[in-house]
Amino acid sequence: MKVWARGLVTVLLGLSLAACDDQAKILQLPISADTHQGSAQLAQVSVTSTSLVALQAYQQSVAASLQANPPVILLTPQELNDELKQQAQQLAVNHSEVQKYLRDPKSGAALRNEVMSVRQALPADFNGNAGACAQGQCYRVEIYSHFDNSSTLAFVDPQQQKVLAVSRQPYAQPDLPPRLVELAKAIADAAPEVKAVLAEQAGKVPAGKAEFKTALNDSLCERSHHLCVAPTYVFEQDALWAIVDLTEGKLIGTRWTDLGSSGPRTVVTERSLENEATFHKYCEQVNQLKQDAWSMDYVLTGSDGLQLSNVRYQGKPVLKNVKLLDWHVSYSSREGFGYSDAIGCPMFSSAVVIAYDGPKTEPIIQAGETVGFAVVQDFRQPPWPTPCNYRYVQRFEFYKNGRFRVAQADFGRGCGTDGTYRPVVRIDLDTSHEGIDQVAEWKNNVWSTIQNEQWRLQDQAELTTEGYQYRFTNQQGEGYYLEPGRGQFNDAGRGDHAFSYLSVRKPEEGEQDTVTLGSCCNTDYKQGPEQFIEPPEPVANKDLVLWYVPQMKNDGNPGSEYCWADTRVKDGVQAIEVWPCWSGPMFVPVQGQS
Repeated sequence: MKVWARGLVTVLLGLSLAACDDQAKILQLPISADTHQGSAQLAQVSVTSTSLVALQAYQQSVAASLQANPPVILLTPQELNDELKQQAQQLAVNHSEVQKYLRDPKSGAALRNEVMSVRQALPADFNGNAGACAQGQCYRVEIYSHFDNSSTLAFVDPQQQKVLAVSRQPYAQPDLPPRLVELAKAIADAAPEVKAVLAEQAGKVPAGKAEFKTALNDSLCERSHHLCVAPTYVFEQDALWAIVDLTEGKLIGTRWTDLGSSGPRTVVTERSLENEATFHKYCEQVNQLKQDAWSMDYVLTGSDGLQLSNVRYQGKPVLKNVKLLDWHVSYSSREGFGYSDAIGCPMFSSAVVIAYDGPKTEPIIQAGETVGFAVVQDFRQPPWPTPCNYRYVQRFEFYKNGRFRVAQADFGRGCGTDGTYRPVVRIDLDTSHEGIDQVAEWKNNVWSTIQNEQWRLQDQAELTTEGYQYRFTNQQGEGYYLEPGRGQFNDAGRGDHAFSYLSVRKPEEGEQDTVTLGSCCNTDYKQGPEQFIEPPEPVANKDLVLWYVPQMKNDGNPGSEYCWADTRVKDGVQAIEVWPCWSGPMFVPVQGQS
């Protein structure tokens, strides 16, 4: 039987499913019943293929780490290939603040941890306040805990032999080192169901995108928040996802997605991205921009896109900080799996969709008149727009009348025609010098002051006749209305359908460059920021942060394309066409007290 054939009746081993469609075919392996959330042990897997020598070696390193002191898998000297990085790693894992996360606080039992990356610290890691790191060469060490699905970040100055800061990010997964990417591919390649597919294709189809984390509903990846990746095999019109649980060390299931019909297959010549120049100019240093009555600082982050800070209008503060942490990409609403895409610097970062040159400014022209300007940053994954490659764009619009918009778009093409894109945007408004925000929402035809941290779904919220959902003001009544996208911004957007969250500002909650936040594939409000509002705190006289997560459903059908890109014939040659899905709120000034 061709397990990859179109229209195949779904086959399940040890599980049952009521119904399925031909866009999300399933072949899932049974899950071990004796595993549970928080397990520090690696499940023993029967290894029958020589291609899984890497898995045996990894199992041995896990077992050895649980007996070591400190109990943590280190990156090897060959992987780090730099003496200062090696010193930074050792200083980090030996630090008392880090070590308290390496063992159970009650029993002292070793927990399963491993160093995922050691890289040079970037300006965005500190949001403009590098402290002691500004005086020397610092490194950022990321350590992942399989026990509680959390990440520990340590900032180290190896020349001074000091650990300068340590922070903890719960329910957050760093991107993987190359050895774990290769391990995931080896596990997938050796799985019988994957081997059968590759045999039908004469073994000519390479795996791609193995570095992406994913989730799979009703699996340990979803229930226990295990560390999972999905090597993806791209065929003519389908993509086979092999979901590998690295915490368990095994393939837990496969999924198919329909890539959609396409014109001629694009032959992409890899252009020089001038990565080094972009990195030095926009990642290693903070830049300033002044235009019209606006001024701001900007920097490319390691994995949180383009970040603006210290934004002012006519000299008055408007934004402390604004950035895009992740793109959650979920395929097949019923099956619930996908990617968490990080965007950022082209070098020395965890981003997999990287900056395509640096940020640009362009005029905003309406009715033939220039009414403002936009700061635009493009992120692409070569060889976009072929299947399973992505392009995202951030766009910050600033108007001469004081309005501004925080917008972003997916330009396709992605890994299927049944995708939902959810960008996780963090907006730290600065409506007062005192650090106190007053926030109200429109309810029952009046502005109602918000008392506690909360989340809202735009589709269920009430809006004023002007389309405003929130009002952010200082004690003088100055501030901004929030106008969510409903398709009114003349950019072909079909509405944001956004989740919004209001949380008390805490620097450790997303202010620094943040590893992957939340699950890629939840369809409810649990997109990551909810962890900062549970349980809810009072917001009176507090400095607040707005989190904004739009939801855009893609469409690859001719005539209704959205969040999509394709190669079509135009004037007898190949031409790339795009149908971006724009989202993001407008902020409109509130007149203060006279």
